[in-house]
Amino acid sequence: MLQIILLVVSVALIIVCLLQTGKTEGIVNALTGQSSNLFAQQKERGIDLVLTRITIALGILFFVLAILIRMGN
Repeated sequence: MLQIILLVVSVALIIVCLLQTGKTEGIVNALTGQSSNLFAQQKERGIDLVLTRITIALGILFFVLAILIRMGN
């Protein structure tokens, strides 16, 4: 039963990670010398904030399930 839940959580985690917006523009601009706000504090808002929180929750759940499955064997 736990293996099936782990599989569902894994697929959900992959999907949520793919839905997030890329944050590589700042790194590329910093390396090429273009003007960038790499170190400016930008707060996530809206759907980005929701996706980040869902990713964190799914990641924690993934590790807890993996540990529980391993302890059960």
